[in-house]
Formats: sequence, structure tokens, C-alpha cells
Amino acid sequence: MRSHSIYLVLILIISGLGACREVIDLELPVDQPQLIIEGNLTYWADDPERNQVSVRVSTSGNYYDENVFHPVNDAILQLDDLQQGTSYDLSPIENQPGLYANTTIPLELGNDYRLRLSYEGNEYESTGTILPVAQLDSFSYSYRKKTIFLDEGYYFFFSGSTPKERGTNFYRFKIYENDSLYNERGDYLIQSDEFLQEEIDTLQLANYAFEVGDSVRIEMYSLDKNMFSYYNELVELLFNDGGLFSSPPRNPTTNIINTTNPQNPPLGFFQVSSALGGGATIEEKE
Repeated sequence: MRSHSIYLVLILIISGLGACREVIDLELPVDQPQLIIEGNLTYWADDPERNQVSVRVSTSGNYYDENVFHPVNDAILQLDDLQQGTSYDLSPIENQPGLYANTTIPLELGNDYRLRLSYEGNEYESTGTILPVAQLDSFSYSYRKKTIFLDEGYYFFFSGSTPKERGTNFYRFKIYENDSLYNERGDYLIQSDEFLQEEIDTLQLANYAFEVGDSVRIEMYSLDKNMFSYYNELVELLFNDGGLFSSPPRNPTTNIINTTNPQNPPLGFFQVSSALGGGATIEEKE
């Protein structure tokens, strides 16, 4: 009899909890849309035919918006080569809303470039220099057994040299497996060479374990200090869990200024880089 009474009490408690549940829709403030600029100027040290300048332009939305992407298709974009004194238009790309590009701009290593953008009465600009990327001697891979810190598999290594004459250099690595980019929050591989020697011999790039048959491509991009800081802040934001000991979330510091209204900067970045790439299809070594 006692056990039946306990079950009855539990049922009543559960029923009561269900009856007290109420869905609350928070009335969040409606913010003014903010311009988002995501620009890339890439000089390919090992393949100049791939040189490209592309910029994606959009605006922010509110929390309850059904559409997460709000492209801007009526901005005016130009790129200035500050050494040559020449300017180039970036044109909208058909069937790719919000994307502007130009693949015919003659990019030169060491030159300074300025992006200018006009939208709704505001002028935006950002300047960057194409810094040399590290010299690549080889990308190699080797098999590693499972350890406490590593899974069993094949790991990639970088050998080459980094240009120490200009001080600390900054890089970002992108890794593709079978043409798919590793693009989760833990895949922003940014590196300073502050503690590296000029000559680099078989530096392990990341803790990605690959298998026989995987086709792997690794791309290395030079960064200036502002872009290195931007990615550091972005990673910190992506891993912010909103807990008691977490810092208040904030957008990464942009390297783009609003020259019309400096108090209202856009979101985003303009990355100017030199780059190189390499890789291999992993074969089992006897």
C-alpha cells in the first residue's frame, strides 16, 4: 500500500510541473541593421593565376529574423593600388547575392592596397599590405600511433623558413579533406612565429588524424597583426559559453573604418594576404 502511495505522489508532482510550464517569448530590442564586410585579397605566391579580390557585403539582422543572410547588392566598391596609383572596380557576381569580385587586378607582393566601399551615404575603407608568406620546402605526412593526446592516423608537417627580418610574422592555415574545408570553431588555425627559428623542420600543423586514401590540401596565408588579433578575438567569441566566469561577448575588432561616421564602424574584416598551398593523397607506406 505504501508503494502505491509513493507512485501517486510522484505522478501528481510530475503533472503539476507540466501544468506550471509556460512558454515566454522575450521581447528583444530591434536594432538598426549594421553593415557587414568580409573582404579577401589573396596573392598566390605559387600560382598567380589564382589571384583574386572578393568582398561579401551584407547587413545584420535581429534575433527572430527567419533569414540569417541579408545581402547588399547596391554597394559601390573599389580597390586602390597605393604604389601604382591605380584603381579597380569590384563588380557584383551574378547568382551570388552580396558578392563583389575582380580576378584581373595585377597584385604585387609588398604593395599596399586600399578597399573603398560606398553604401547608403557612408564611406568605408581599409588598407593592407601583401606581406610575404613563409617559404615552403615541403608538406609531408607520417603515421603516428595512438597516444593520450593523439588519435591513430597520419599527420601533416611543414618544413621551410619564415622571414624573420621583419620581426614577428603571423599566419593562418586552412585544411581541406577531400575538398571539404575544416570550418568548425576549433579549425581557425592561426599561428605566430615568435617562438620559432627561421628554419622550420617538420613542424606539425594540427592534430588532425587522416587515413589512407584521404586527399588533403593545406593552405597557408600571411596575416598582419590586426588580422591576427581579429581571428584571436573571433575564436574567443566562438568558445564563449556565457558562463559566470566568461567575459561579456563582443564582436571582434574590425580593421575597417567608417570615414563618414567613425562612431559607427561596420562588422567584419579586410584580409590582405600572400598564400601558398600544397598537399597529397595519403598512401600507405611500407
